[in-house]
Amino acid sequence: MRAIPFCFFLSLAAQLASGQTTPVDWQTLAAEFAQDEAAASTKYQGQMITVTGPVSGIAQGDMTTDNPAVAVTLSTSAGPGPDVKCLFQNEDLAQNTEIYVPDDGSEAVLRKRDTIGNVISSEPLVQTGQQVVVTGSFLRFDAGDIVLQHCRLAGGAAQ
Repeated sequence: MRAIPFCFFLSLAAQLASGQTTPVDWQTLAAEFAQDEAAASTKYQGQMITVTGPVSGIAQGDMTTDNPAVAVTLSTSAGPGPDVKCLFQNEDLAQNTEIYVPDDGSEAVLRKRDTIGNVISSEPLVQTGQQVVVTGSFLRFDAGDIVLQHCRLAGGAAQ
């Protein structure tokens, strides 16, 4: 009988305790919704989903939720169907931190401000064309998009 290392069980337990799931490719998720939207919506309702894919677009002020968010879209021009819209909300960030998107929509930047509102630092969050791993809570299937809210990049980059 082959012994399984104890560290494997510790890793698995940590993933289960933190609610982490095995990442699913955005195309697999999109195909699931394209095949049977109602069944996929029921399956993912209230669930945390970890999805991988290329960033095809970034938009500030997305009004899909009550609190405007930055929408990072995972897709390619080749399809296969619905895009995955990942909403990063400023309310989920540390105090005096915000997500800023320049007018060209090519990137999202984390900016920190001091107590009087001056920008004291900024660091890249995500850029179009970048391959990312995002975890978010399934919100709904809306206007042809699979919408995840309260999103975070793998490793907690959007903190």
